[in-house]
Amino acid sequence: MSKNIIWLVAGILVAWFVISILTKNFDGDFLLVLLLGVFIGYGVGKKENNE
Repeated sequence: MSKNIIWLVAGILVAWFVISILTKNFDGDFLLVLLLGVFIGYGVGKKENNE
């Protein structure tokens, strides 16, 4: 995994935490879907670059 993906995931986690504190709603569904999208997109992009 590249350093940029790690920073992206860290930024997503921090943003989710801050928004959750402000709204007092720690719903993990949005976080889960966003992280799955990032990892699936990364995997597809990496696979297409290898072909």
